[in-house]
Amino acid sequence: MKKTSTILGLFLGGTAVAYAAPNDPYLHAKNFNAPASTLQIDLAVDAVNDSIDIFNMRESEGVNDSSAGDYQGFHLSGQYELNPQWSIEASYWQREIEYRQDSNEIDSALLAVRYTPALQLKKRDALSFRASVWGNTADTLSKSSPTLVNQQTFNQVQVHSPEDLQLQLDAIFSRKLDPMNQLNAFASVGYSKVKVSSVDLQAELAGCLMDISVNNSNQYAAKLAAPCPIATELSLQGNANEFGFDIEKDLNYDSYYTGLGGSWNWRYKQFESQIAYQYQRLWRDKIDDRVSNFGNAAIKDNHTLGIKFSYDFTPQITAFLQGEIYQNNFVGNIPFLYNGVTASRLDKRYGLASLGLNIRMF
Repeated sequence: MKKTSTILGLFLGGTAVAYAAPNDPYLHAKNFNAPASTLQIDLAVDAVNDSIDIFNMRESEGVNDSSAGDYQGFHLSGQYELNPQWSIEASYWQREIEYRQDSNEIDSALLAVRYTPALQLKKRDALSFRASVWGNTADTLSKSSPTLVNQQTFNQVQVHSPEDLQLQLDAIFSRKLDPMNQLNAFASVGYSKVKVSSVDLQAELAGCLMDISVNNSNQYAAKLAAPCPIATELSLQGNANEFGFDIEKDLNYDSYYTGLGGSWNWRYKQFESQIAYQYQRLWRDKIDDRVSNFGNAAIKDNHTLGIKFSYDFTPQITAFLQGEIYQNNFVGNIPFLYNGVTASRLDKRYGLASLGLNIRMF
Protein backbone atom coordinates (compact mmCIF):
# COMPACT_ATOMS: atom_id res chain seq x y z
CA MET A 1 0.00 0.00 0.00
CA LYS A 2 1.07 3.54 -0.56
CA LYS A 3 2.99 5.10 2.36
CA THR A 4 4.37 8.49 3.09
CA SER A 5 8.16 8.65 3.33
CA THR A 6 7.84 8.90 7.09
CA ILE A 7 5.65 5.83 7.32
CA LEU A 8 8.10 3.82 5.20
CA GLY A 9 10.72 4.41 7.83
CA LEU A 10 8.68 2.83 10.62
CA PHE A 11 9.75 -0.79 10.41
CA LEU A 12 7.81 -3.64 11.98
CA GLY A 13 8.71 -3.39 15.61
CA GLY A 14 7.31 -1.72 18.67
CA THR A 15 6.77 -1.64 22.36
CA ALA A 16 4.91 -3.40 25.07
CA VAL A 17 3.97 0.01 26.44
CA ALA A 18 2.66 1.69 23.25
CA TYR A 19 0.16 -0.57 21.52
CA ALA A 20 -1.85 1.98 19.61
CA ALA A 21 -0.74 4.66 17.26
CA PRO A 22 -0.06 6.01 19.85
CA ASN A 23 -2.96 7.40 21.90
CA ASP A 24 -2.65 4.67 24.44
CA PRO A 25 -4.40 4.53 27.83
CA TYR A 26 -2.06 1.74 28.99
CA LEU A 27 1.07 3.92 29.00
CA HIS A 28 3.34 3.60 32.02
CA ALA A 29 6.83 4.87 32.83
CA LYS A 30 7.87 1.51 34.25
CA ASN A 31 6.27 -1.83 35.01
CA PHE A 32 7.73 -2.49 38.45
CA ASN A 33 6.57 -6.13 38.47
CA ALA A 34 8.01 -7.12 35.06
CA PRO A 35 11.46 -8.72 34.85
CA ALA A 36 14.14 -6.42 33.44
CA SER A 37 14.83 -6.98 29.73
CA THR A 38 16.64 -5.18 26.92
CA LEU A 39 14.15 -6.12 24.19
CA GLN A 40 10.40 -6.63 24.42
CA ILE A 41 8.15 -7.67 21.53
CA ASP A 42 4.36 -7.88 21.31
CA LEU A 43 2.40 -9.76 18.65
CA ALA A 44 -1.41 -9.72 18.76
CA VAL A 45 -4.50 -10.25 16.66
CA ASP A 46 -7.22 -7.57 16.85
CA ALA A 47 -10.89 -8.02 16.02
CA VAL A 48 -14.49 -7.09 16.56
CA ASN A 49 -17.53 -8.84 15.09
CA ASP A 50 -21.03 -9.87 16.13
CA SER A 51 -19.69 -12.74 18.26
CA ILE A 52 -17.10 -10.62 20.07
CA ASP A 53 -19.59 -7.77 20.60
CA ILE A 54 -21.03 -9.51 23.68
CA PHE A 55 -22.55 -6.29 25.02
CA ASN A 56 -24.43 -5.64 21.73
CA MET A 57 -22.77 -2.25 21.48
CA ARG A 58 -23.52 -1.74 17.81
CA GLU A 59 -27.20 -2.53 18.30
CA SER A 60 -27.42 -0.10 21.20
CA GLU A 61 -25.84 2.57 18.96
CA GLY A 62 -28.55 2.06 16.34
CA VAL A 63 -26.45 0.06 13.86
CA ASN A 64 -28.86 -2.46 12.34
CA ASP A 65 -26.38 -4.26 10.06
CA SER A 66 -24.59 -6.83 12.28
CA SER A 67 -21.50 -6.77 10.02
CA ALA A 68 -21.16 -2.95 9.88
CA GLY A 69 -17.91 -2.06 11.61
CA ASP A 70 -16.44 -5.57 11.62
CA TYR A 71 -12.71 -5.30 12.23
CA GLN A 72 -9.89 -7.77 11.71
CA GLY A 73 -6.17 -7.15 11.86
CA PHE A 74 -2.99 -7.56 13.84
CA HIS A 75 -0.27 -5.48 15.43
CA LEU A 76 3.41 -6.00 16.07
CA SER A 77 5.30 -3.82 18.52
CA GLY A 78 8.55 -3.69 20.43
CA GLN A 79 10.87 -1.72 22.68
CA TYR A 80 14.66 -1.78 22.80
CA GLU A 81 16.55 -0.33 25.75
CA LEU A 82 19.74 1.40 24.64
CA ASN A 83 20.76 2.19 28.24
CA PRO A 84 18.94 2.93 31.53
CA GLN A 85 17.98 6.42 30.30
CA TRP A 86 17.16 5.89 26.62
CA SER A 87 15.02 3.44 24.68
CA ILE A 88 13.43 3.30 21.23
CA GLU A 89 9.96 2.07 20.35
CA ALA A 90 8.09 1.17 17.18
CA SER A 91 4.77 -0.38 16.26
CA TYR A 92 2.79 -1.42 13.20
CA TRP A 93 -0.93 -2.10 12.88
CA GLN A 94 -2.72 -3.67 9.94
CA ARG A 95 -6.45 -3.00 9.98
CA GLU A 96 -9.38 -4.10 7.81
CA ILE A 97 -12.72 -2.49 8.62
CA GLU A 98 -15.99 -3.55 7.00
CA TYR A 99 -18.89 -1.20 6.37
CA ARG A 100 -21.75 -3.08 4.74
CA GLN A 101 -20.51 -3.94 1.23
CA ASP A 102 -17.27 -1.95 1.59
CA SER A 103 -13.96 -3.21 2.98
CA ASN A 104 -11.28 -0.65 3.83
CA GLU A 105 -7.67 -1.50 4.70
CA ILE A 106 -5.58 0.85 6.84
CA ASP A 107 -1.92 0.68 7.86
CA SER A 108 -0.78 2.43 11.05
CA ALA A 109 2.77 2.89 12.33
CA LEU A 110 4.71 4.61 15.08
CA LEU A 111 8.33 5.40 15.88
CA ALA A 112 9.32 6.86 19.25
CA VAL A 113 12.24 7.61 21.52
CA ARG A 114 11.86 7.54 25.28
CA TYR A 115 14.01 9.29 27.89
CA THR A 116 14.03 8.41 31.59
CA PRO A 117 16.03 11.09 33.44
CA ALA A 118 18.27 10.04 36.33
CA LEU A 119 16.33 11.93 39.00
CA GLN A 120 16.50 11.40 42.73
CA LEU A 121 12.99 9.98 42.93
CA LYS A 122 11.67 7.57 45.48
CA LYS A 123 12.51 3.93 44.76
CA ARG A 124 8.90 3.16 43.87
CA ASP A 125 8.46 6.13 41.49
CA ALA A 126 9.37 6.43 37.79
CA LEU A 127 9.14 9.32 35.31
CA SER A 128 9.79 9.21 31.57
CA PHE A 129 9.29 11.41 28.51
CA ARG A 130 8.48 10.19 25.01
CA ALA A 131 8.65 11.87 21.60
CA SER A 132 6.93 10.05 18.76
CA VAL A 133 5.95 10.34 15.12
CA TRP A 134 2.99 8.23 14.04
CA GLY A 135 0.45 8.02 11.29
CA ASN A 136 -2.16 6.12 9.29
CA THR A 137 -2.44 5.55 5.56
CA ALA A 138 -4.66 3.75 3.03
CA ASP A 139 -4.89 3.33 -0.72
CA THR A 140 -8.60 4.13 -0.90
CA LEU A 141 -11.52 4.54 1.49
CA SER A 142 -14.88 3.67 -0.05
CA LYS A 143 -18.49 4.21 0.93
CA SER A 144 -21.06 2.84 -1.51
CA SER A 145 -24.18 3.99 0.32
CA PRO A 146 -25.64 7.53 0.07
CA THR A 147 -23.87 10.24 2.07
CA LEU A 148 -25.12 13.74 2.84
CA VAL A 149 -22.30 16.32 2.74
CA ASN A 150 -23.05 20.03 3.09
CA GLN A 151 -26.70 19.50 1.99
CA GLN A 152 -25.58 17.59 -1.14
CA THR A 153 -26.26 13.82 -1.42
CA PHE A 154 -23.49 11.67 -2.89
CA ASN A 155 -24.50 8.13 -3.89
CA GLN A 156 -20.91 6.87 -3.67
CA VAL A 157 -17.67 8.27 -2.26
CA GLN A 158 -14.09 7.10 -2.82
CA VAL A 159 -11.27 8.96 -1.07
CA HIS A 160 -7.86 8.25 -2.61
CA SER A 161 -4.57 8.09 -0.67
CA PRO A 162 -5.83 9.41 2.67
CA GLU A 163 -3.07 9.80 5.24
CA ASP A 164 -2.36 11.52 8.53
CA LEU A 165 0.87 12.32 10.33
CA GLN A 166 1.24 13.20 14.02
CA LEU A 167 4.07 14.56 16.16
CA GLN A 168 3.51 13.91 19.86
CA LEU A 169 5.15 14.46 23.25
CA ASP A 170 4.20 12.47 26.37
CA ALA A 171 5.10 12.79 30.04
CA ILE A 172 4.48 9.54 31.94
CA PHE A 173 4.63 8.86 35.69
CA SER A 174 4.26 5.55 37.55
CA ARG A 175 4.17 4.76 41.26
CA LYS A 176 4.28 1.33 42.89
CA LEU A 177 1.98 1.45 45.91
CA ASP A 178 2.74 -2.04 47.22
CA PRO A 179 3.71 -5.46 45.77
CA MET A 180 0.26 -5.81 44.19
CA ASN A 181 -0.75 -2.30 43.09
CA GLN A 182 0.69 0.31 40.71
CA LEU A 183 -0.75 3.62 39.47
CA ASN A 184 0.17 5.35 36.20
CA ALA A 185 -0.63 8.78 34.78
CA PHE A 186 0.30 10.56 31.56
CA ALA A 187 -0.22 13.83 29.72
CA SER A 188 0.17 14.30 25.95
CA VAL A 189 0.33 17.14 23.46
CA GLY A 190 0.58 16.82 19.69
CA TYR A 191 0.22 18.23 16.18
CA SER A 192 -1.68 16.44 13.41
CA LYS A 193 -1.91 16.86 9.63
CA VAL A 194 -4.52 15.12 7.46
CA LYS A 195 -4.57 15.12 3.66
CA VAL A 196 -5.92 13.20 0.66
CA SER A 197 -4.89 13.22 -3.00
CA SER A 198 -8.28 13.13 -4.76
CA VAL A 199 -11.92 12.10 -4.40
CA ASP A 200 -14.38 10.30 -6.68
CA LEU A 201 -18.07 11.03 -6.14
CA GLN A 202 -21.35 10.03 -7.71
CA ALA A 203 -24.14 12.60 -7.55
CA GLU A 204 -26.70 14.48 -9.60
CA LEU A 205 -25.42 17.46 -11.59
CA ALA A 206 -27.44 19.40 -14.19
CA GLY A 207 -30.30 16.95 -13.66
CA CYS A 208 -28.23 13.84 -14.48
CA LEU A 209 -26.44 11.20 -12.40
CA MET A 210 -22.73 11.89 -12.86
CA ASP A 211 -19.41 10.27 -11.95
CA ILE A 212 -17.29 13.13 -10.58
CA SER A 213 -13.53 13.20 -9.98
CA VAL A 214 -12.18 16.00 -7.77
CA ASN A 215 -8.41 16.64 -7.71
CA ASN A 216 -6.34 18.20 -4.93
CA SER A 217 -6.93 21.68 -6.41
CA ASN A 218 -10.71 21.14 -6.00
CA GLN A 219 -11.21 21.09 -9.77
CA TYR A 220 -13.69 18.46 -10.95
CA ALA A 221 -14.36 16.55 -14.16
CA ALA A 222 -17.72 14.79 -14.50
CA LYS A 223 -19.30 12.39 -16.97
CA LEU A 224 -22.61 10.52 -17.16
CA ALA A 225 -22.89 7.58 -14.75
CA ALA A 226 -26.17 6.33 -16.27
CA PRO A 227 -28.47 7.20 -19.21
CA CYS A 228 -30.08 10.59 -18.67
CA PRO A 229 -33.44 11.75 -20.15
CA ILE A 230 -32.06 15.18 -21.06
CA ALA A 231 -28.72 14.11 -22.57
CA THR A 232 -27.07 11.04 -24.12
CA GLU A 233 -23.60 12.50 -23.73
CA LEU A 234 -22.58 15.00 -21.11
CA SER A 235 -19.31 16.07 -19.55
CA LEU A 236 -18.73 18.92 -17.13
CA GLN A 237 -15.74 20.64 -15.58
CA GLY A 238 -15.35 23.29 -12.94
CA ASN A 239 -14.73 23.96 -9.27
CA ALA A 240 -16.34 21.55 -6.80
CA ASN A 241 -17.52 24.51 -4.75
CA GLU A 242 -20.35 24.65 -7.30
CA PHE A 243 -21.98 21.70 -5.52
CA GLY A 244 -20.83 22.53 -2.00
CA PHE A 245 -17.66 20.44 -1.82
CA ASP A 246 -14.17 21.73 -1.01
CA ILE A 247 -11.39 19.18 -0.70
CA GLU A 248 -9.18 21.61 1.25
CA LYS A 249 -11.93 22.49 3.74
CA ASP A 250 -13.77 19.14 3.94
CA LEU A 251 -10.89 16.63 3.90
CA ASN A 252 -7.49 18.32 4.39
CA TYR A 253 -6.73 20.01 7.68
CA ASP A 254 -4.23 20.62 10.50
CA SER A 255 -5.01 20.24 14.18
CA TYR A 256 -3.57 20.25 17.67
CA TYR A 257 -4.55 17.95 20.49
CA THR A 258 -3.93 17.20 24.14
CA GLY A 259 -4.58 14.10 26.19
CA LEU A 260 -4.75 13.00 29.82
CA GLY A 261 -4.98 9.47 31.11
CA GLY A 262 -4.22 7.01 33.83
CA SER A 263 -4.38 3.36 34.78
CA TRP A 264 -4.28 0.98 37.73
CA ASN A 265 -2.29 -2.26 37.67
CA TRP A 266 -3.16 -5.05 40.10
CA ARG A 267 -0.96 -8.14 40.27
CA TYR A 268 -1.26 -11.49 42.02
CA LYS A 269 1.54 -14.01 41.37
CA GLN A 270 1.58 -14.62 37.57
CA PHE A 271 -1.70 -12.80 36.93
CA GLU A 272 -1.99 -9.05 36.28
CA SER A 273 -4.89 -6.77 35.39
CA GLN A 274 -4.87 -3.16 34.22
CA ILE A 275 -7.83 -0.78 34.04
CA ALA A 276 -7.15 2.35 32.01
CA TYR A 277 -8.78 5.59 30.87
CA GLN A 278 -7.81 8.35 28.43
CA TYR A 279 -9.37 11.67 27.46
CA GLN A 280 -8.36 13.51 24.30
CA ARG A 281 -9.30 17.02 23.13
CA LEU A 282 -8.76 18.23 19.54
CA TRP A 283 -8.58 21.71 17.98
CA ARG A 284 -8.92 21.45 14.19
CA ASP A 285 -8.29 24.23 11.70
CA LYS A 286 -11.51 25.41 9.98
CA ILE A 287 -13.07 21.98 9.33
CA ASP A 288 -15.16 21.87 12.53
CA ASP A 289 -16.65 25.29 11.76
CA ARG A 290 -17.58 24.04 8.30
CA VAL A 291 -19.14 20.86 9.73
CA SER A 292 -21.20 22.94 12.19
CA ASN A 293 -22.28 25.47 9.56
CA PHE A 294 -23.87 22.71 7.50
CA GLY A 295 -25.96 21.30 10.33
CA ASN A 296 -23.77 18.54 11.82
CA ALA A 297 -22.21 18.41 15.27
CA ALA A 298 -18.42 18.62 15.29
CA ILE A 299 -16.71 15.94 17.41
CA LYS A 300 -13.99 17.66 19.40
CA ASP A 301 -13.01 15.02 21.94
CA ASN A 302 -12.94 11.32 22.71
CA HIS A 303 -12.93 9.06 25.76
CA THR A 304 -11.26 5.65 25.83
CA LEU A 305 -11.80 2.98 28.48
CA GLY A 306 -9.58 -0.11 28.45
CA ILE A 307 -9.06 -3.28 30.44
CA LYS A 308 -6.23 -5.75 30.09
CA PHE A 309 -5.57 -9.18 31.60
CA SER A 310 -2.12 -10.78 31.51
CA TYR A 311 -0.68 -14.12 32.61
CA ASP A 312 3.02 -15.04 32.81
CA PHE A 313 3.58 -18.53 31.41
CA THR A 314 7.31 -18.09 31.96
CA PRO A 315 9.48 -15.15 33.10
CA GLN A 316 9.98 -14.38 29.38
CA ILE A 317 6.53 -15.03 27.88
CA THR A 318 3.25 -13.37 28.88
CA ALA A 319 -0.14 -13.84 27.22
CA PHE A 320 -2.61 -10.95 27.31
CA LEU A 321 -6.22 -10.21 26.46
CA GLN A 322 -7.37 -6.61 26.25
CA GLY A 323 -10.44 -4.69 25.23
CA GLU A 324 -11.05 -1.00 24.54
CA ILE A 325 -14.18 1.09 24.15
CA TYR A 326 -14.06 4.44 22.33
CA GLN A 327 -16.85 6.93 22.99
CA ASN A 328 -16.56 8.45 19.48
CA ASN A 329 -15.27 5.67 17.24
CA PHE A 330 -11.61 6.15 16.14
CA VAL A 331 -11.70 9.96 16.43
CA GLY A 332 -8.16 11.02 17.39
CA ASN A 333 -6.80 7.50 16.90
CA ILE A 334 -7.11 7.38 13.09
CA PRO A 335 -7.45 11.12 12.35
CA PHE A 336 -8.10 10.87 8.59
CA LEU A 337 -11.36 8.99 9.30
CA TYR A 338 -12.75 12.29 10.61
CA ASN A 339 -13.65 14.79 7.89
CA GLY A 340 -16.55 16.70 6.42
CA VAL A 341 -17.89 13.50 4.83
CA THR A 342 -17.82 11.30 7.96
CA ALA A 343 -18.27 13.68 10.92
CA SER A 344 -22.01 13.04 11.20
CA ARG A 345 -21.46 9.27 11.69
CA LEU A 346 -18.50 9.02 14.10
CA ASP A 347 -20.32 10.02 17.30
CA LYS A 348 -20.96 6.35 18.15
CA ARG A 349 -19.21 4.04 20.58
CA TYR A 350 -16.90 1.41 19.15
CA GLY A 351 -15.07 -1.50 20.77
CA LEU A 352 -11.98 -3.52 19.90
CA ALA A 353 -10.47 -6.71 21.37
CA SER A 354 -6.87 -7.96 21.17
CA LEU A 355 -5.27 -11.31 22.05
CA GLY A 356 -1.49 -11.64 22.00
CA LEU A 357 1.89 -12.45 23.49
CA ASN A 358 4.56 -10.30 25.08
CA ILE A 359 8.08 -11.74 24.74
CA ARG A 360 11.01 -10.43 26.76
CA MET A 361 14.58 -11.14 25.65
CA PHE A 362 18.11 -10.43 26.84
